[in-house]
Amino acid sequence: MVRAIAEVAVNAPLERLFHYEVPESFVDRIEVGHRVLIPFGPRTTTGVCVSLPTSTDVEKLKPIRDLLHPECRFDQHLLDFTRWIADYYHAGWGEVLEAALPPALRSGRGEREIVWITPAKSAAKALAEAERWDKKAPARARLLRAIASSDTVPRPELLQQAKTNSGSLNWLLEQGWASAESRPYTFTAPEVDLEALASRVDGDLHPDQDKALETVESAITAEKFAAILIHGVTGSGKTEVYLRALRSVLERGRRGLVLVPEISLTPQTVFRFRQGLPDSDVAVLHSMLTDSERTRQWREIQSGNAKLVIGARSAVFAPIPDLGLIVVDEEHEPSYKQESSPRYNARDAAVVRASLLRVPILLGSATPCLESFHNTTNNRYQLVRMPRRVTAQELPIITTVALDSSFYHGDGSGLITNELDRLIHDRLRREEQIVLFLNRRGFATFVHCTRCGYVAQCSECDLTLTFHRRDKVLRCHYCGMRAPLPKECPDCHMPHLRRSGVGTEKITDTIASRYNTARVARLDRDTVTTHRAMQETLAQFARGEYDILVGTQMVAKGHDFPGVTLVGIVNADTSLHFPDFRAAERTFQLITQVAGRAGRGKRRGRVVVQTFYPDHYAVRCAQEGSDEEFYRLEQECREAMSYPPFGHIAKILLQGTDEKKVEAEAETVATQLRDATTQCQVLGPVAAPIARIQGRYRVHILVKSPSRNALHGVLDQLGEQKKARRKGVDRIIDVDPYSML
Repeated sequence: MVRAIAEVAVNAPLERLFHYEVPESFVDRIEVGHRVLIPFGPRTTTGVCVSLPTSTDVEKLKPIRDLLHPECRFDQHLLDFTRWIADYYHAGWGEVLEAALPPALRSGRGEREIVWITPAKSAAKALAEAERWDKKAPARARLLRAIASSDTVPRPELLQQAKTNSGSLNWLLEQGWASAESRPYTFTAPEVDLEALASRVDGDLHPDQDKALETVESAITAEKFAAILIHGVTGSGKTEVYLRALRSVLERGRRGLVLVPEISLTPQTVFRFRQGLPDSDVAVLHSMLTDSERTRQWREIQSGNAKLVIGARSAVFAPIPDLGLIVVDEEHEPSYKQESSPRYNARDAAVVRASLLRVPILLGSATPCLESFHNTTNNRYQLVRMPRRVTAQELPIITTVALDSSFYHGDGSGLITNELDRLIHDRLRREEQIVLFLNRRGFATFVHCTRCGYVAQCSECDLTLTFHRRDKVLRCHYCGMRAPLPKECPDCHMPHLRRSGVGTEKITDTIASRYNTARVARLDRDTVTTHRAMQETLAQFARGEYDILVGTQMVAKGHDFPGVTLVGIVNADTSLHFPDFRAAERTFQLITQVAGRAGRGKRRGRVVVQTFYPDHYAVRCAQEGSDEEFYRLEQECREAMSYPPFGHIAKILLQGTDEKKVEAEAETVATQLRDATTQCQVLGPVAAPIARIQGRYRVHILVKSPSRNALHGVLDQLGEQKKARRKGVDRIIDVDPYSML
């Protein structure tokens, strides 16, 4: 008898595939792309059947134990796409396939279901019966009245309404007064006024929009791959171009995918597209949905019911049939990069997916990343510029104010310079709105002793603790560790502890006391712990219920507040001197993006950038709006150091709880890399900028090469020697890393 064989990509950090025997009961049902339950060593795990070979060299095969949710099968395109991600980012193919599934399917929970109760007899009969039971069975009487008052009601809600338990309800069901039916649970988000957050310019397109749409339409008509970078200033109407391009694709009977970098942008993006494409079913994929809702959305997408899919990073895996166009909004955002395995960049993966499908992809940003901009100079991408706003209003006037040692005193003075103070008073007098930006949370960024030099540090990470005055605690922003604020210095026992550094909580307190008639809101991870809270705060500000919004980068991205005429960047240098070759680029992008929140209404905006380094080219170019000058200078720096886009890099992180073992393993890996190639430069090993996180010591090795093939060749050799855990040390390969910390 001929054995049926399945080749399986196992959900494990392994690059090889494994053969399994297909039991007779599954032979007629299993197909390529099905997810299976398999024995793997001493445990049971999952995998995906990636082929059905006719022969194998393995004499004794283990049998597949189960075929999991066979209706959710990966098609050949998604298999090819996930294989590319696994190969390029040096991850296990099975790991990538698992990451492509919604969490409920991964865990085997399936969709959450709710039992609905429906009346089986007329309301009049039920009410009459309830009167008979009022005295002898009041719980049943209450249930009958509740059932009679509605067509159908969820079981938990019914029991709560009648203030009774399941026993009385089960008796009513047995007696035929109602019927019960299980249905998939559907999550309904709380209502938030999204219209205030999603403005749209109706009517004819601006000439810049027309030109951009013409380029996109040409690519759509050609029905072939084209990567188009739309470099449009904030307020230039990029979203309207996306919307009309997608409408063209949908009219051709195909479907669209829109990626956004932040969950905070998803609701208003969905609202905007539902407004512009009212006849199209829109599916949403992001991590703030319940697991059950994500599964339902995934099934709707796979079945072809959804015409348009909008989501964050993981939506790049959406099983969209007949996909005709991909849009990546704010393509420069680092949040497109996954920081856990598989460490893919959704923007770059989306370009590959579009190439595999031979469809166009639009990459949009006011501040494109240098790699994307460079791709327009070598004709890999088409460049479309949108240098003007669609409204008559000009771009805001940006002024830099040089900071010195007088910035921030213990009493809070110095945080707001005289120039920014004057403009805040003026805008409040004119009843206009203000955004103040600082990319640091908390009240004080570190606590130290002025007598002996003690600094409060996290016991698990090599980081100072941030003081949060509202909670009266010191907190680590990496591992979450919390500790009370000491009354005296733990080292010298003297009461000389000082709170230094500035966070959004400190700024908010200072603003509230300094401008005591102003209504002030704060937006950071400490004040908005839920997605709905974030949306509500943004909507309230958009409706004019607050005068000043203080926040971190949450306020910088994609929001349209017509009432904002002043933006103040309290300290533009928080990321400028990070040990990261992208530090200047991120500073330029952040200043430009935050500045773009000003002057989107009837009045021209003003922006004040407070900085210790007003002459740094990243700050100066952002202030002057000289993006081409910035890209020229930044390219010169990158080319001199062979950093992307003029070279290719991979970061290898070694981490473990034993510092000496980590250092020894790092030396071994670095030696292996140097012995394996002469075409790559191996830097390190050195302690990571944050040398310990959550009790684990961290050592970095950076591999650079002008040749992508050479880089991947040496990583392939390293991967052949790799074990998931070696000598108590984890080894992590990060290709095209975005975080150098």
